[in-house]
Amino acid sequence: MLHCGKYLEGGSDLHTLARLEETGLSIMLRESGLAFFSSLTLHSLAMAFVVGINLALAFSLLGVIPSLLHSRFRPFLSFHWWAVGLIFLSGVALLIAYPAKALTNPVFYLKFFALSVGLLITWRLQRSKGMKILESSAVGARPGNAKSIGAAMLLCWMTTIGAGRFLAYTHSVLLASRFF
Repeated sequence: MLHCGKYLEGGSDLHTLARLEETGLSIMLRESGLAFFSSLTLHSLAMAFVVGINLALAFSLLGVIPSLLHSRFRPFLSFHWWAVGLIFLSGVALLIAYPAKALTNPVFYLKFFALSVGLLITWRLQRSKGMKILESSAVGARPGNAKSIGAAMLLCWMTTIGAGRFLAYTHSVLLASRFF
């Protein structure tokens, strides 16, 4: 975990975060119960939808459940990307509310990395030959890398959820402005 002393030595990073915290938008997002908890609730619900879809795809690749990418499942994939947009918007709102809490915490970067890799895998599956992997109804007809892709997806999404939960408890700096 990063210690705030590292930031206080250089000062400029923490000053930048403190200035961001003092903007009207940051104060409103942080101090308005409706704004903060709405952002948090929307973020959680959108994450649940995105992670649920991706776990179903991962389990399909692993052969645990039947293939999912037939015509009845495709609308969920379209809605999935709308939920990703909502994750981004609500995540930015949460970041603006407490920038130092997230940006001084290595767990935030782990979550962001795992989320990015997980979404990249899903995007590649939808846009490339991966679609054929998922559309195959017989597990034996799938290429050998289907299980590896499924395992990588599971790892990314479990890391994303786990790191996201730990964000609330692992910060060393809540508000940078308290140091000045």
